[in-house]
Amino acid sequence: MFAPADETAILATESRPLAIGLSALLLSIPPIHHVKLVPDTDVLCETIEENRPLLVVIDSAMAHRLPEISWQVCQLSPNSLHILLSDDATDARELADHAGITVIMKGTDPRRLARILETLLSEHMADHPPASNSAAAFISS
Repeated sequence: MFAPADETAILATESRPLAIGLSALLLSIPPIHHVKLVPDTDVLCETIEENRPLLVVIDSAMAHRLPEISWQVCQLSPNSLHILLSDDATDARELADHAGITVIMKGTDPRRLARILETLLSEHMADHPPASNSAAAFISS
């Protein structure tokens, strides 16, 4: 197993408003300095393999085969923190037994979401220190 290469987050969503808002929020949370936006699950898997991200956030609206995609993401990036954004409590129940996936409900207050992500990232970083430090923050697609 390898440690994440840098402070990159991958955000998989088809929603432009979600991509804009969550990217800005993620960039405000140390140690995230780079957010890669991906439009579908095929590109998600390729991007994970290329980047070794610290954080992978998946919008459940784009994952039609949710348990399978979640398992694949965990296999491709076992040292990343994995978050599923869902507007359906069924997703949380489906993935309850799936180790390594944290489900956060869409519509969570942004300040609360930031605190949750800061806590999760801090705990995760304690177990998986970053391989390098990056000074610049930017978003790419």
